[in-house]
Amino acid sequence: MPFTTLLIIFSQTQFNLEEFVSKIKEKWESIQTYECEYTTFQKKGKESEEVTYHVYFKKPLWTRLKVLKGKNKGSEAMYNPEKNVVRGRKGGLLRGIVLTLKPDDKKVTSVLGFKTYDAGISGIYIRFMKYLEEGFELGFAGDFEENGIKGKKIKVKITKPDKYWGLKEEIIWFTDDYIPYRTEGFDENGEKVLTAHFYMVKLNVEIPEKMWKL
Repeated sequence: MPFTTLLIIFSQTQFNLEEFVSKIKEKWESIQTYECEYTTFQKKGKESEEVTYHVYFKKPLWTRLKVLKGKNKGSEAMYNPEKNVVRGRKGGLLRGIVLTLKPDDKKVTSVLGFKTYDAGISGIYIRFMKYLEEGFELGFAGDFEENGIKGKKIKVKITKPDKYWGLKEEIIWFTDDYIPYRTEGFDENGEKVLTAHFYMVKLNVEIPEKMWKL
């Protein structure tokens, strides 16, 4: 969808959001594989969770997760886009039991309903591209500098919250290299119900084929 269909808001410094968005798209197109770690907090009603994952990803949508901290530590899940199934197993004594599940099975979805293939920086890129296709309003939400990393914050006003996990607004932090660094999501009441911080990101790495078997 041409960017001219988007409502683009410029800052007083005349930051070119349209150009920045174009660079984000180019970056995503250049990525074939990656691995990273990330910590995410999610809340829905009275239920909440904070989990740290290690992610392996290969296009088109091969995704493998391992829980490093939080609920179900040691558990693993792998999405197979060719069969549209998730293979999953718990850690510890139950590690030998592997289940084959549908992607939307509650055993392998988050509190807000994120699926295995929504994980990691790929989940952010894919979601952001969908926001562009939807024509949602984008705005520049400021610069950031954290732990020596600099970038821009992009605010998205979501007019179809039922389609996007109940989110009405999401602020995505992209580094100056156009890589997702953080995200914050808010519900219709303005409550922060989603955060994620991505780190130890390695792009276009060689991932052994055995990682796609579980």
